[in-house]
Amino acid sequence: MRLLWRALGGVLTLLGALLVAVVPAHAATTSGNLIVNGDAEAGYCTTDWTAATTIPGWTVVSGSPDVICYSAGSFGHPASPAPGSAFFAPGNQGDGTMRQTVDVSSAATAIDGGGVSYNLAGWLGGWTNYAGYVQVSLRFQDGSGQPLGSTVDLPTVSAADRADTTSFLARSSSGTVPAGTRSILVEVAFLQSSGESGYLDNLSLTLSTPVHAATLTPPASTVPGFDHVFMVMMENTDYSAVMGDPTDTPYLHSLMTQGATMADYHAVYHPSDENYLAVAGGDTYVKGATYWPNINDPHTNLGDELDAAGRSWKAYEQGMGTPCNTTNGHDSYYEPDDAPFINYTDISGNQSRCAAHLFDTSQLTTDLASAATTPGFSWIAADDYYDGEASGNGNSTSLKAQDGWLRQTLAPIMQSPAWTTQKSLLIVTWDEDGSDPDNHVAAIVDGSQGTVPAGTTSATRYDHYSTARTIEAALGLPGITANDTYATPLNDAFTPNSSPAPSSTLTTGTPSVAGGATVTFRYSTPPTTTSSTNWIGVYPQGVAPGRQNSLSWQYAPNGSGSLTFGTSGLPGPGDYDVWYLYNNGYTALAGPLTLTVS
Repeated sequence: MRLLWRALGGVLTLLGALLVAVVPAHAATTSGNLIVNGDAEAGYCTTDWTAATTIPGWTVVSGSPDVICYSAGSFGHPASPAPGSAFFAPGNQGDGTMRQTVDVSSAATAIDGGGVSYNLAGWLGGWTNYAGYVQVSLRFQDGSGQPLGSTVDLPTVSAADRADTTSFLARSSSGTVPAGTRSILVEVAFLQSSGESGYLDNLSLTLSTPVHAATLTPPASTVPGFDHVFMVMMENTDYSAVMGDPTDTPYLHSLMTQGATMADYHAVYHPSDENYLAVAGGDTYVKGATYWPNINDPHTNLGDELDAAGRSWKAYEQGMGTPCNTTNGHDSYYEPDDAPFINYTDISGNQSRCAAHLFDTSQLTTDLASAATTPGFSWIAADDYYDGEASGNGNSTSLKAQDGWLRQTLAPIMQSPAWTTQKSLLIVTWDEDGSDPDNHVAAIVDGSQGTVPAGTTSATRYDHYSTARTIEAALGLPGITANDTYATPLNDAFTPNSSPAPSSTLTTGTPSVAGGATVTFRYSTPPTTTSSTNWIGVYPQGVAPGRQNSLSWQYAPNGSGSLTFGTSGLPGPGDYDVWYLYNNGYTALAGPLTLTVS
């Protein structure tokens, strides 16, 4: 009998092993969180509410959302889970929007079979009694990126919901994924009716079926390797001032025709120095208007990276006179911090190292004599008059001064052996704008040996962290912080149209409302089509704008935002078309969006 039971036991053991092999003990029946970096923990958080940061995993469409450390204040929050170290905040440029697209094509069979549900959840919050808030939306898309079904919104959190406290509240929404869905667009809009916008943390999206989830990786780079990189940062001039005055900036406009113009490029801070540091160190470091010599930091910087890689580098500053001179000397407009390296203690505190790397611009002429004596990386700075600040912050006089200095300084570079016989890259941009609240500045990229196609324009959003990553990619250097490591390089300068220009959007979370109720429409458009006279109009269904007057309309003056319309003035129940239109005219930016009034 014992032999029989042993034999039977062996058979049962074998069957059990086979069952385990066929049905794994921990087989997934739902997806994990499909949102990459939904909790902000992958970002480089700052305690400076006005600083811009890169947001890993997300594409910023407008404004300047950032990653804030919880240590920046005291925040109420749900009991579980415990918060991490960081959350998403609106930054310093008003309303803003960020997005990511979740690929769910690996679950196509289950989705098309019906019955797959989704759950969207997150913590939404805000500051004391400020009315600004966050809107989180989902848009289901087919294989061609066309929308399926209605936009899904998380319930928002108002100041009243928070009892006028600085805190987060949990919100969630669930439903069925439409058949045919192959991707889900996740959009986060930071909206302010006045003052501070809202905050977001612990955002998650799960499906009731397994999905191959994406992992966090830096945006792809198409930047080729270069022998030399020349970096020039001018000062205090709006994008519109440079682009709108070719008469006073003929040399700059000639650079645009032979290189690439980044039309949606942004500085990351006010005032100046922190923008230099964003390129040289991947961080703005300090809070408020602090200038050299008070910005001193021991952390790794671009100079350290170059030295470690065996790459030569110099900073050339107009008016410096003797190497590493930190006094005005013979040039009353000379400022030591117009190149960022003096702010790092491992350079400024080491006289021999400082004198080996920081020079007057007159030294550049000598160094350009051969490719061998031209540094691998050069930061070239005009004094405070010729960089545009003291000469008028982007007015006509300032633009003429800048343009003349750039012609005098850059023409010899393009005639040098480093440019004509080797691969060299030139980046010209501005530290900050003079008045534009979006910190929108010009950026021009040029390259030798055909590395930058001539006369191209990019509508992709870039910033100073993008420039930092471009320099690193060009010279084979690692990233310094998450800000530059996860920034999108200036790819469009090297591979034009490698990514589509951001499109204008018009959405609502309530496409069907009762008569007399209000409905809120969210909109966004790239800087190239932003206008104070863009507008949203409500029309009878099937009536194209311009054929008859709109039934209701409002201006949509910013790059992104929201507008609330009443429905009591509409003719009655039925379907209406809502259009987002350009510059007091009838050119459609987005729409029609169907609004149903019952």
